[in-house]
Amino acid sequence: MCFLFTFHCTAQAARVRHSHHRQVHHRHVHHRSSHHSKSVAIKSTKVTGNVKRRKRLMSGYQHWKGTHYRLGANSHRAIDCSALTRRLYQEAFAVKLPRTTGEQMRRGKKARRGAPHIGDLVFFKTGRVQRHVGIYIGDNRFIHASRRKGVTISQLTSPYWNHHLLAVRQVLPDPVIR
Repeated sequence: MCFLFTFHCTAQAARVRHSHHRQVHHRHVHHRSSHHSKSVAIKSTKVTGNVKRRKRLMSGYQHWKGTHYRLGANSHRAIDCSALTRRLYQEAFAVKLPRTTGEQMRRGKKARRGAPHIGDLVFFKTGRVQRHVGIYIGDNRFIHASRRKGVTISQLTSPYWNHHLLAVRQVLPDPVIR
C-alpha cells in the first residue's frame, strides 16, 4: 500500500511540474510573440513611411520629368540641380531647402554612403569646384537635373555617379518618427 501511495504522489507531482512548465513556457512564448509583433509594427511603420516618401517624390518627378537643365534656372522651361531638389522637397514634404548645392550640403545630418534612405540628398563632386545634388528614391536610384538629359532618374551605382559620390545627407526625420 505504501508503494502505491508513493507511486501516486510521485506521478501527481510530475503532472503538477509538467503543468507548471507548460504555463511558464506559454507565458514565455506569448511574451516573445508580443515583442516580435512590436518590432514588426515598427518595421512596418518605417516601410509605410518610405513608401509614402517615394510616392510623393515620384509624383513630383512626373511633374518635372524632362525639364531641361540650365545653371541658375528655376522654372519648368529649365532648372538646375539644387533648384530641383529645393522644389521637390517643398512640394513633396513642405520642407524648405536653401537655394545652392553648397548650402544644401550643410543641412541635416551625415548619412552612411552605403545605406541612404528614401528622401536623402546625395551629393557629387563633378569638377574641381562643381557640385551636383539629387534625391535618393531607393533601389540605388536618384532624381536629379542632368546637364545632358534634364530632369531624370539615374543609378547611384553606375561607374560615373559611384566614382563622384561625395556625401549623403539626411534632412528628413526618420520615417518611424513621422
